[in-house]
Amino acid sequence: MIDSIGSRNDIEGNSVCFLNYDLAFGGTEKVIVSLANHFHFLGKKVTILILSEKNDFKDFLNPEISVICLNVRKMKYLTPKLSQFIINNNFDNFIANVWPLTSLSFVVRVFSKNTHLIYIEHCNLSEQFQARSAFFKFMQKLSISFFYKFANMIVTVSDGVKKDLINKGVLESKIKVIYNPVISEPVQQLTEHNLPAKHWLASNKKRLIAVGRFKAQKNFTNLVEAIYIAKNKLDLDLSLLLLGDGEEKEKILERVVALRLEENIFLAGWVSDPLPYFDLADLFVLSSDYEGFGVVIVEAMSRGLNIVSTNCKSGPSEILNNGEFGFLCEVDNPESLSHSIMSALNKPIPKDRLIQRSEDFSEKKIGNLYAEIIR
Repeated sequence: MIDSIGSRNDIEGNSVCFLNYDLAFGGTEKVIVSLANHFHFLGKKVTILILSEKNDFKDFLNPEISVICLNVRKMKYLTPKLSQFIINNNFDNFIANVWPLTSLSFVVRVFSKNTHLIYIEHCNLSEQFQARSAFFKFMQKLSISFFYKFANMIVTVSDGVKKDLINKGVLESKIKVIYNPVISEPVQQLTEHNLPAKHWLASNKKRLIAVGRFKAQKNFTNLVEAIYIAKNKLDLDLSLLLLGDGEEKEKILERVVALRLEENIFLAGWVSDPLPYFDLADLFVLSSDYEGFGVVIVEAMSRGLNIVSTNCKSGPSEILNNGEFGFLCEVDNPESLSHSIMSALNKPIPKDRLIQRSEDFSEKKIGNLYAEIIR
């Protein structure tokens, strides 16, 4: 992955520190790992600072990149620990990811005035926290409008996320939209002993695939309902592979059983590299209620796989250019999702167009955009 990023520059000595909760499998974490590898290849000294020890990206991360854990279990303990870390370590660039880590990183400006401080917001916060109380939303907006002033620059991963931050009081002049970089070449092979995946592969039905953490935001039960409608109302013969894990797993399984879709939907657990599975699928489906960007969409697209996605305001519609490079459906509407699946299978977009579009989000292109904004 590192060798494919670009030519090495003689800028040894410049340092970059990323801050995130952990390195568990997820879109934000993939972005951090990709950028960390890119900056290392360019000759920068790279550190990834995490709050807990979870690291699922050991096989993807260059071994010369330092990963340091602060062992912070509650956010109220982060400020003193982060302050002490900054006092003891000097960085040319500090890149904080995801609110509230972004707001709390104002201490970098306090204890290291010369450090170039960048915040990256990966999600539409209004969508992510829409169920929280009015007081919580007020305090969040207050923290963003005040603490984001400490950053030299704020990066958002889509125009939708940018608009959301502007509505929360961030100056538009401080924001730069940089889409997420995407790994487009497999680094691992298919898991040979994964029985659900084997059943999916052995099926003579149209093979669909979806990937993500099993949490409410991803709304996989919406996808299960759509498969039921497609099977029983649209007469589509489908086989869906779900790659992921999380707190909603039992809920998803219960719905699969209740709708008698055991021969149509297979839960194969989490895999670190979904790209080999994309090569064997007929269609990728994203059923989320909201997304800041949607890295997995571009990953699938980079393999020439057609995309069906909910039109969730931010990243997906921007990636697909409002339907030019994929099929958009209504959010949390299984009827709309099932009809989009049928349309995508009946009139797929040519693979070469999709692969060409995915190059707009290549590691080299996006990594170089980030290289332009750091010291």
